[in-house]
Amino acid sequence: MNAKILGAAMLAATMATTTLASAQTTTLYSGTKITAKMDATIDTGTASVGQHFTMHVTPPYPSSTLQGAYISGHIVKVVHAKQGVKPQLQLSMDRMYLSDGSSYQIDGQLVDSQQSKSENNLGHTALTALGGMIAGNMIGKTIFHTGGGGAVGLAAGALYGLNAKTNFNLPAGSKVTVQLTHTVTIRRQAHR
Repeated sequence: MNAKILGAAMLAATMATTTLASAQTTTLYSGTKITAKMDATIDTGTASVGQHFTMHVTPPYPSSTLQGAYISGHIVKVVHAKQGVKPQLQLSMDRMYLSDGSSYQIDGQLVDSQQSKSENNLGHTALTALGGMIAGNMIGKTIFHTGGGGAVGLAAGALYGLNAKTNFNLPAGSKVTVQLTHTVTIRRQAHR
C-alpha cells in the first residue's frame, strides 16, 4: 500500500515539474519600449475622450512572446486646434493581447510617433492675409478716405492666420513607440 502511495506521489511530482517546464514566463519591466503600428487614424480635429483604438506590435520585439500581439487603449485627453490653441492628444494603453488569446492589463504612454498635419496652415494664412487686405482696403477708403488700409489689413490678416494652430493626426499604419510605466509578467503555455 505504501508503495502505491509513493508511486502516485512521484507521478504527481513529475507531472507538476513537466507542467512548470512547459510554461514560459516573461517580465516586461517598467520603462520597456514597445514599437507598434496604429490600426486606425486618430485626428485631433475629430477625436473624442474615451474613444478606443488598437495598435499591432512590430519588431524589434522586447520579447518573442510579443510576436503577433496587439495593444488596445483609449483617448484620455484631446484638445482641438483653434485660434491660439495648440492641439493635444493623450493616449492610455490598457491591455495587451497575445497571439495565444491571453491578455494582460498594461499601463503605458506614447513616447514617439509619426504625426502628420491634418490641415494646410499655409493656405489658411494666405487666405486670411488676403481677406485682411481686402477688408482693410475697404475700411481705409470708406471710413478714413485713405489708401493705406490694405497694407494694415494684410499685416493683421497674416498675423491672425499665423496664430491659427493646426490639428495633427496619427495615421493608420504609422509607427509609434509605447513605454510601459508599470512592470507586467506574462505567463504563456508552451505548445506541445
